Amino acid sequence: MRLHHIVRRLLQLPVFTAVAVITLAIGIGANSAIFSVIEGVLLKPLPYPNPDDLVVLDHSAAGIGLKST
Repeated sequence: MRLHHIVRRLLQLPVFTAVAVITLAIGIGANSAIFSVIEGVLLKPLPYPNPDDLVVLDHSAAGIGLKST
């Protein structure tokens, strides 16, 4: 009975219903996109046989103003 009343009320207010549905869709889509990026960049291990053995090379050249980052 209560669900019938809620659906009837939403059908009486089509603009509010449309805004609510669009807001939910954008929120769910943004959440999914952000999680996919974070999972792919930060959480998934690197596609190398031994990712713990990777090394970063860095250099600086103080004479020309190039500093180490």
